[in-house]
Parts: sequence; structure tokens; C-alpha cells
Amino acid sequence: MLKTMKNNDFVHHMQACFLLLLFSCDSTSCIAQQITSQNDEKLAQAIRTHPHGDYDSDGVLTDAESRHFMKVQGQIQAQQKRLKEMPNRVLADHPYGPHWRNTLDFWKARSESPTPVLVFFHGGGFVGGDKSKYYGDSLANVCLENGISVVTANYRYVTQSSFPGPFLDAARVVQYIRSHAEEWGIDPRRIATTGSSAGGNLSTWLAVHDDLASPDSPDPVLRESTRLTTIIAKNAQTSNDPFFWLENIYAGAAVHTSIFDFYGVKKMPFDELKEVMSKKKYREMAMKASALNHITNDDPPVFLVYPERLEEWDGKPLPFGTKQSKYTHHVAFGKYFKDEYDQLDLKCKVSAQKDTSVGEEISWLKNCFK
Repeated sequence: MLKTMKNNDFVHHMQACFLLLLFSCDSTSCIAQQITSQNDEKLAQAIRTHPHGDYDSDGVLTDAESRHFMKVQGQIQAQQKRLKEMPNRVLADHPYGPHWRNTLDFWKARSESPTPVLVFFHGGGFVGGDKSKYYGDSLANVCLENGISVVTANYRYVTQSSFPGPFLDAARVVQYIRSHAEEWGIDPRRIATTGSSAGGNLSTWLAVHDDLASPDSPDPVLRESTRLTTIIAKNAQTSNDPFFWLENIYAGAAVHTSIFDFYGVKKMPFDELKEVMSKKKYREMAMKASALNHITNDDPPVFLVYPERLEEWDGKPLPFGTKQSKYTHHVAFGKYFKDEYDQLDLKCKVSAQKDTSVGEEISWLKNCFK
């Protein structure tokens, strides 16, 4: 049973919400409070020059959205410099779906035969981040040196499409690669994914979810399998059920600030959110959104990496006052996942970042790709 929320828990949660600069209220209630493209000429011009900055696609560019967009663009430009550390891309910003965020980059490993491929999904709490995060990444480079091709992919934010939008985008990346396997020189039987935080979340969900292939779809891409050979997920949330978090991960009055957009609900005090999330519609969504609920005996080997070692956790929910960045990436998520895998005698390795090297990760991939 959920613990009764204390007054200071509620205050703590509301302070966290007030500190959130982006996506902290719905567009209709904020127009009168914020500087937007409707009352500021610079923002009116900005939405014309970079319309993608309007993350929630409501036709109104807020000052927070504009600043966030420019920050991300600056990060992308900085990451572009790291491309010189990698071979030339075969494909850059290649569309795999209809949304402007549905783009990928592809590097082909040198080989005379079809190669396996590792797909990188970026983090960012499902409200930020970009595939350029992995430009120059050490694992990506070592993959290419060891005959494993590399893909980095963007996906829709939950501000653009709530669950299951980003997850179906991740699945479509895998399907798109399979549909072009012969053309790209990829072995469609050997596809793995990786990513940190939200990217790890996507990877664990894809690893255990039933095949999403739709054989009769008019879209040939959707006819392809979404099943994976393995994953390496870092700082991954293996459940997106807020009640699971409250009971097992964090003994506070908050989960993640993106939860409202994740489930497509308006912003509200946390006690009200719990009432909403108790409704059948959202309980079913939470079950579908959580990797822990999809594990079956035909699932692939999984490698999970967290900031802590398993033995460094006492098995209790983290105490009130723990930072969001800590409880959202805690090894507890890996422990509950591994317990489920162990019951089915499936292979799951949980390791701490300080104990995990790129060499170990590449060995894992090569063994799984055999």
C-alpha cells in the first residue's frame, strides 16, 4: 500500500515542480503568465525561423521552449566536432518515420559480409536529448573497429507524443534497419540497442516486449520484427509505473518531472496525480509502459549498468530528499529486473559503472552476436 503523503513531501514536490523551467504547465494556462510568441515579437519571429522549437506543437512558442531549443542546438553543434573522431557516416539525419524527430545516423563497419549493428538511443527524460550525444562515443568507435555497425537515432519527446509514442519510434528504428538490411549490409538477425536513462528505458522495454511486427500492415517497415539480440542499458528505469516507484524506489512524494507529459495528463499536485493514475486507463498504460511487466522466457540477454553496485543498496526505497537524478537511475531498477530474469533462468548482468569498461561491453556484444 502507498504510504500517506506528508506535508513536507508535498512541499518538496511542489518546489521541484516550480524549479522546472520547461514543460512545467500546460500551454493554455501558461499563456497569460509567460512570455510567448503571442505577446513577444522576438518569439513570434523565432517560431517562424525554428518552428521545431515549439515542442508541444500547440502553435505557441514559449520563452522556455525557445531557450531549450537553442540550448539543444548549441549542444548539437558542439557534438558535431566529435564527428571527426569517427569514420564518415553513410547516412546523416536520415528519416525513418514521418515526424521531424524521426531521424537516424548510420556508420557501416568495414566487412565483406553483413554486419551486426548496435543502435544508440539518447537520454533526456523523454523531454530532451539528441542522437548527437553519441558522436565520438568510445563504445561506438570500438564497435566500428570490431565489425559492428552503428546507428544513433532520435525519437519523439513525450511533449510531442505521450506513451507509447517514443517507444514505437524506437521499435520503428529497429524495423527500419531490418527493412534496409540487404541494402545497408546489415545482418537482420543481429541487432542490439543501448542507451542511458530514457535511452536505456527504451532499450529494456524493446528487449522484453512481444514482437510488434504487423505482417498485414500496408507499411512494409511495420511488417518487420522488433526483437533484439541483446541490449546494454545504462541507468535504465525498468518500470514507468509511478506506484512501483513510490513503493520500491523512492519513499518521497515525487517520481519524475516528465511523468505528466509521459502519460498525457495536465500538471497537478502530486496527491491529485496519484488519484488520476489510479484510474483503470492509466493503470493499464503504466503496465504496458513498464519493461518489468513484459518479461517472458524467450527474451534476450540483458546487460544493465548503474552508478552503484547491487551490494551497495540495502533493499529499501531511497529516503525522502534523495535527488531525482539519483533515484531515477538507481540500481534498484536493475535488481527488480534481474530478479524476474533469474526466475526464468534468463541471462541478466547488473554492473556498476565503476566496474564496467568498454572492453567488457564489446565482449558482451561479440558473444551475443556469435
